[in-house]
Amino acid sequence: MADINDEKVPLNEETVVEADSKAQFVNGGKEPHVAIECGSGDDVSFTGLGKEELMQYADDPFWKKVRLILLIVFWVGWIAMLVSAIVIIVLAPRCPHRPDQKWYDKETVYEILPESFQDTSSKAANGAAQKGDGFGDIKGIQERLSYLKDVVGSKALYINSLFESSDVDHMAVVNHMNIDPLFGTMGDFDMLRKVTKKMEMHLIMDFIPNHTGNKSEWFMKSQKKEGKYTDYYTWASCDPNANSYPNNWMSVKGGKAWTYDDERKECYLHQLESDKPDLNLRNPDVRQELETILRFWLNKGVDGFHVRNTQYLYEDENLADEILMPGKTGNTYDDFEHNQTMNHPENFKILQSWKSVLDSYNTKPGREKALIVTAEDDLNATTLYFDAGVTIVRITPLSQSGSPLAERIETKLKDASDKRVGWMFSDKDSSRLASFESPQNLKALLTVQATLPGVPFIYYGNEIGMTDNPTLTKPLKYRTPMQWNSKGTGFSEHTPWLSRNPNYMTVNVETERAIGDKYTTLKVYKNLQELREKESMQWGKMSMFRDGDLLMYTRKAEGFPGYLVAINFGTKRVTESFHGATGIPKEVKVVFHTHKDDSTAISLSDNSYILDPSHAVILEYE
Repeated sequence: MADINDEKVPLNEETVVEADSKAQFVNGGKEPHVAIECGSGDDVSFTGLGKEELMQYADDPFWKKVRLILLIVFWVGWIAMLVSAIVIIVLAPRCPHRPDQKWYDKETVYEILPESFQDTSSKAANGAAQKGDGFGDIKGIQERLSYLKDVVGSKALYINSLFESSDVDHMAVVNHMNIDPLFGTMGDFDMLRKVTKKMEMHLIMDFIPNHTGNKSEWFMKSQKKEGKYTDYYTWASCDPNANSYPNNWMSVKGGKAWTYDDERKECYLHQLESDKPDLNLRNPDVRQELETILRFWLNKGVDGFHVRNTQYLYEDENLADEILMPGKTGNTYDDFEHNQTMNHPENFKILQSWKSVLDSYNTKPGREKALIVTAEDDLNATTLYFDAGVTIVRITPLSQSGSPLAERIETKLKDASDKRVGWMFSDKDSSRLASFESPQNLKALLTVQATLPGVPFIYYGNEIGMTDNPTLTKPLKYRTPMQWNSKGTGFSEHTPWLSRNPNYMTVNVETERAIGDKYTTLKVYKNLQELREKESMQWGKMSMFRDGDLLMYTRKAEGFPGYLVAINFGTKRVTESFHGATGIPKEVKVVFHTHKDDSTAISLSDNSYILDPSHAVILEYE
């Protein structure tokens, strides 16, 4: 109970209000006082402050001054903090700009010829050979994923044709949605994709829309003029006995581009070999078939496609003759200007439609799909491919014009687009990197490939310096089995489908990884991949310089350390003050060398740098 004016009242909300109006002053009314006596239950007694006494303090000049000072201090402090925050925001260094990079902007792509990479076929109990023995397979690729990711430093792999085919090249496709039994099963492929996803690796496949094999169901039905398949290919009347053909077109592989079919009694077009009849892409049913193929593999989680033979997709609808070059006989492919059969405007339109299909699968970051083509040494065609929306156009860093190597590279780099160029030196149809240029320049050329703006494509084995097999003919000499160890047993337990290069005992992964030499081709290549992860190497601008055989270029992203790449492609030692030649700062640090330990910090104002023939160095600067 509360004791107010000597009365005992229950303590509740009404009592509290009444108590405020009946509060007493103690000590003669001069000292406001609250006395609360707490007993058991709700019994409480107190005396409280009066309103008039409180107002005396509110009106007191001293307390007014205190309150004013506190108010001023508060606002001054608040304004000071606001000004400080604004100053910090304005003057503090801003975070450097980082562009929105997709996976295909950052990764080096490792290209695999499946039949020559790794065979997992076991010995038969009776020792008899079985289909697939001595051939690389899908399971073999899966076994070597840790090598690709951890040793080579590639998290994107591009696998050449795995499709069911009727030729040794695996390009005469019988069924675009079947795995060739030589390489395993669809279950093997699904497992490979599952494992690569878990390892955060991306998978690129071939897409072969220009033709099928002549053993495909489509072609056999077209021979018989069955329903919609009648016009799946380009057919025309001809009479080989009278040497009468629809036009003067020649095959890229030699001979006429037309072959007579005894069953249909007409000629069919084939820009490549006669077992690869060209599809008629003007037929809407054919275009729908190809889109269905794309979606089939996209639904299996494929991240990108390399479109094979893009330049030959469409031909002149009227089958008009090509232009014979002056002084030529017209008996070979190179005698003509291929104005009717190469880089037709319709090629770029259909690429746009395929890119739209891929874009429909770009559901979230990291799942972007890439459409890739390979261009001839044709800058105009390269530009048109980019205009069509192609993700990456693969070209070689080596120009066909100019004689010294440094000049040839300089010419190509000046002409190259600033878009996503895929830099490739070789593939299954061209000479290996260590063979078409001097082997001494191997590390220097790998340095170029890894440090240019764009996407490097490394053909299997180039990272260890594999060479063309001198005992084989084209193109097999470029396709020999991967050289895993010095015994030659790393690829297969069986006799390989293709004879090994005789140098496998010295050029192999086992030897390249051995302790002792820090500058083997493989170790240098891995160092380059680690350096490529630097911001300036990823998206920095490039400026190029050349002094004779010395090629130099800088890569610099705003807000990050820059790099000067210098490569001596000559046969003599060069001495260069890079500061004077390129304008980079004088204080630099050596962060990479192809051949020796040289991690020193130097001042270019005091020293010139000495670079031996076929050596490359990378300097870091602020």
